[in-house]
Amino acid sequence: MNGTPSTPKPFAFIQARFGSTRLPGKILDTIPKESETTLLDHIHKRISCVLPSEQIVFLIPEKDEVLISFLEKRKYIYFTGSEDDVRERYRLAAEKFGAKDIIRLTGDNPFIDIVSIELLWEAMFYLKNRMYCLSISGLPLGMGVECFSYEALVSKWDEKTETKYKEHVSLHIKEDLNRYSVFRLSAPHLTEEERGLSTQIRMTMDETLDRELLLKVWNLLGKQNPFFGAKEVIRLYEENQDLFSLNQPVKQVTFSLPKKEFSGKEIGVLYGEPKRLGSGHFERCKSLSIELQMNGFNVSLAPHLENETFESKDAYIIDAREARTPKDKPFFTIDHLDFSPHQQNSCLFLMHPRWPETILPFYSSPLLSSFRNRNSKQGQWMIYAGSLSKEESFSLDEYVTNVLAPHWKIDSILRIGGAKPEKQNIRFHERLTKWEYYSALSESEGFISYFGQSMMEALYLEKKLAIFGMTEIHKELGEFFERQTKVPYLGEPENWIQTQKEPSSEKHNLIRNAQNKILQWLHSI
Repeated sequence: MNGTPSTPKPFAFIQARFGSTRLPGKILDTIPKESETTLLDHIHKRISCVLPSEQIVFLIPEKDEVLISFLEKRKYIYFTGSEDDVRERYRLAAEKFGAKDIIRLTGDNPFIDIVSIELLWEAMFYLKNRMYCLSISGLPLGMGVECFSYEALVSKWDEKTETKYKEHVSLHIKEDLNRYSVFRLSAPHLTEEERGLSTQIRMTMDETLDRELLLKVWNLLGKQNPFFGAKEVIRLYEENQDLFSLNQPVKQVTFSLPKKEFSGKEIGVLYGEPKRLGSGHFERCKSLSIELQMNGFNVSLAPHLENETFESKDAYIIDAREARTPKDKPFFTIDHLDFSPHQQNSCLFLMHPRWPETILPFYSSPLLSSFRNRNSKQGQWMIYAGSLSKEESFSLDEYVTNVLAPHWKIDSILRIGGAKPEKQNIRFHERLTKWEYYSALSESEGFISYFGQSMMEALYLEKKLAIFGMTEIHKELGEFFERQTKVPYLGEPENWIQTQKEPSSEKHNLIRNAQNKILQWLHSI
């Protein structure tokens, strides 16, 4: 088992109607108020960070002329169906577009959490039963979505005919835990404390009070980052709880649903603190958390702290070099310098000079497999600069532009991370979603970065590759990696290697299976 048994192709179905009962026309309200960006625009922009436009469809009533006119003007894809039987609208849309996996969104939730959608897509890779429903718990109301299969949507079609099942398209699934696989995954990008606070936050638009809150939240968060997520909203709540009391009187329609009894092991996953060790540890641990949860474990994620207590979990997975380990709890280490990867409770996700004989390990989001074997654009290169300073970023730009580009025939450069470039010919993004990042990487002929997770992902996609260093440790690892794989090491921002080297285009046939040892260990304890 390599963790990627199939490649799901989910469609985002956004149900919307202009004639809301409590707040008519709300979905075409604009945020900010003086702009032309409606609730539906916000939703489309956010989901476009995760899915291609041809997999984003608005599902609207067939005689809703106001919405039809709006969607046609925006050139958004839409499907019309019954106004009252929303479930039938979903079924017919799924059959028209060939949607086997459906992400359900509603037009009154403009600020959906993008990270959680990516994580749900990852969860689809591990499904063993097509009769499923997936969602992520611990998010503020209105920031989450749910996913289900076409097979689950249409099952018991002739039996579940009451009005409530026509209005709430997945209700019949969530009511029957014996027939369907219903997963409520814990949000790995939020701490336990943040997940608890989210229950006090309402980020949907049903009434005027909701509108007032969403406008204020946008003014505080959206101007700086239009794609703010659940974490940013929860931080704002911690700073200003009175703000979120504004719409607490609004009543939410709820259903009493059966709860799945959980009996799996409690696993704590502790990752290297991103500000000190980069984002790679956190990103791969988020993906690992989803995979473990889909395999029946209850997982909590947290940064590894020196004062961490190891008391409440059954076992721990620690992804941080040289981190302290528990004395009286089972633990498994990833890339830990004090534990050999040949031990039962340890493995490598990255090569290391201490164990040069180790077979090249690899682990990443299963989404990456969807981008393998895609055509790249000749001469287009991508650089990942992480948290490089302004001086280091500019030094890297000069080196690539003046030294590498003429020799390697680089005519288009996209840099992710670091400081905003001075050179006009370098395209720049401070950050990208996982889907956007993988899309850009797959389109590129070559890739330049420092030793780490992004380097391995480029190697997996069989890109031409070169690496540089930021610290003495990166230099040591980069030179080691060059000896092992023939991927050229280019030096550091203050000491670039001027002799011409060729980028590596050697194929290493990486298999995404480094997580299998963790699963075997968890099942053994």
